[in-house]
Amino acid sequence: MRFLFINQYYAPDFAATAQQMTDLCERLAAAGHDVDVIASRALYDGREIALPAHEVINGVSVHRVSLLTKSRRRFRHRLTGYVSFMAGAFWKANRVPRPDVVVALTTPPLVCLLGAWLKRFRRTRFVFWVMDIYPDIAEKAGLLRRHRMVAPVWSWLARKGYHSADRLIVLGHCMRDVLIGKGVDPSRIDVLPNWSAKDEVFPVAPAENAFRRRHLRPGQFTVMYSGNMGACHTFAPLFKALPTLNGGDNFDFLFVGSGKKRDELREKLGILGKHVRFLPYQERGDLAASLSAPDAHLITLDPRFDGLLVPSKIYGIMAASRPIVFVGSGNNEVASTIREANCGLLVDPEDPAGLLQALRQLAADPEEAAAMGQRGRAHLEAQFEREQATERFRLILEREAREGDPQWKTFKTPSGPNPLPETELPLVSRERATTPVPE
Repeated sequence: MRFLFINQYYAPDFAATAQQMTDLCERLAAAGHDVDVIASRALYDGREIALPAHEVINGVSVHRVSLLTKSRRRFRHRLTGYVSFMAGAFWKANRVPRPDVVVALTTPPLVCLLGAWLKRFRRTRFVFWVMDIYPDIAEKAGLLRRHRMVAPVWSWLARKGYHSADRLIVLGHCMRDVLIGKGVDPSRIDVLPNWSAKDEVFPVAPAENAFRRRHLRPGQFTVMYSGNMGACHTFAPLFKALPTLNGGDNFDFLFVGSGKKRDELREKLGILGKHVRFLPYQERGDLAASLSAPDAHLITLDPRFDGLLVPSKIYGIMAASRPIVFVGSGNNEVASTIREANCGLLVDPEDPAGLLQALRQLAADPEEAAAMGQRGRAHLEAQFEREQATERFRLILEREAREGDPQWKTFKTPSGPNPLPETELPLVSRERATTPVPE
């Protein structure tokens, strides 16, 4: 079978979509399938790296297109980059060998239209892997205030993409509900959360952790925020809580990554002086040490964006066996996962005092903090481990390929006969699995 994936970022990029797609593509290639990827020659943070126009990475054929601009700082820069990527990807997608299934992600947001085009004119099956829901995110983030005519057109085009897909893969039940609200047939939606690899991100003991020795101060309780500091993440509770810190709070805060709100964080947290540090994104091979280094991790999500995205950082944190403090509503995938695994504490975004209380609770009881991390690791291994997750995804994509071409009815995988029938696929339940919230 032949699969074509289209997304702006791919290995060696560190963007979450790049890492997840790389894992899946390499899984498919290892299973004996032909896999093509169309991605950009620019990295997520705009770094200048001479990525080749074409190369084969672990059996995956990667075709890269150039962008007119690598900057992501302003909306117009992003739009220019998106349009130039779409043009280059359209050119490439019509020249690679015809795939049985095309998988489009959501970077850039309307790349799904290319999947719809290929479905119609190259007779492929189209799977839409929905990582983010646009233009809803852009509207709620206020990015379209000066472009009022863009939103309705964008929304109409996005709906065309959703309704043209043969199968939609979403990251959680909240996201599934949003798409159903847009009129998408529930029977065409599968819930497959993102994942982490237990043998790639794992607990590194403090005495053996070079990252911890290099960047963390002894005797301090260090809280790390790792990943995108973007418009969808709320830091207001942190800003309000910090002035109330007292001399007995030995807290340090380490921010690793970048994003639209990084400069604001630098400015407003400057009052903490040596208690705050900022580092760039870490290479994928260094994640075990960096994610294991702090005493606790902070994850935030503005409640306005519930169901529109799922912060994938939670899976790496769970793999590193660290406790989580989540600032957000209780009605999203992150909160549900933390409750189910009992691997962290939940804080309402309107309760800055609650944030400090959660941090003080973890600092005062290191044994329970460690137990939270261990429960998170165990839950990840049972539910969100890379091998299990990519295997479920592989079965879905092979099923779609067989639906598109009767000759694959007799296809045999390296491990034996056809994958399990649809009714026996070990997929994440399509029904909501909720955990009651204590009164």
